[in-house]
Amino acid sequence: MEQLTDLVLMNFNLFILILIRITGIFVAAPVFARNNFPMPMKIGFSVAISFILLPILGDGFLLEINGFWQLTYYTIIEFMIGIIIGFIAFMYFSALYLAGTIIDTQMGFGMVNVFDPQTNTQVPVMGNFYNNLVSLLFIVMNGHHLLIRILADSYQLLPVGFTFTIGSDMIGQLNHIMIEVFILAFKFSAPVLITVLLANILLGILARTMPQMNVFIVGLPLKIIVGIVTVMISLQFLLPFTELLFDKMFSAVFDVLKILSRG
Repeated sequence: MEQLTDLVLMNFNLFILILIRITGIFVAAPVFARNNFPMPMKIGFSVAISFILLPILGDGFLLEINGFWQLTYYTIIEFMIGIIIGFIAFMYFSALYLAGTIIDTQMGFGMVNVFDPQTNTQVPVMGNFYNNLVSLLFIVMNGHHLLIRILADSYQLLPVGFTFTIGSDMIGQLNHIMIEVFILAFKFSAPVLITVLLANILLGILARTMPQMNVFIVGLPLKIIVGIVTVMISLQFLLPFTELLFDKMFSAVFDVLKILSRG
């Protein structure tokens, strides 16, 4: 314990900068950024990971910090790096909210929202349902371990004190991520879209063949039942979709870090 304390005191600036980058991830990353995730636990995890990384990164650390303003500048850079890593990961989780919005609109739940404590906003019912399931799978599949591994590997591409700029390559990568998120959301919601479309076609045929039937009254509960049954059947494909989502998420984070490492 005394050796660790001496190491922290000898590399206090490095310890603070490591802690700031980790804090940035805990602010924006999925699961970790939830408001119902206890703040003392966030702080404890951040400090514990900083203690683990300090001996590794402290070997040969030569960054010179002259004055308070230079330390503040490096602190902002480190916090932005952590925010970027967490935000890219959160963008892929937002595909679940987008898919939930599409599904709710088709099922007739478009005006029904629930409160999400993670973002403090109203989110679609199915989007919140899928987000909770995938968050559990994220923990079960040790996704949080991979996120911490990405954090540790980020110091190889973006060492402490590295100054980066956001150029056209970064903007293009963000556009690619947004397109990929939309495609993933559309693929995930495709089963419900198809079944509800078939139900609408059936209702259209009934409206033409049986004009005396009130299709509007019959159609609302029918689309809800068809949508819920389709969601229950398609849950078996949630695990492979989650694996694909996580693979693309971690690959995107590494690609963004490589782009930032070019300066």
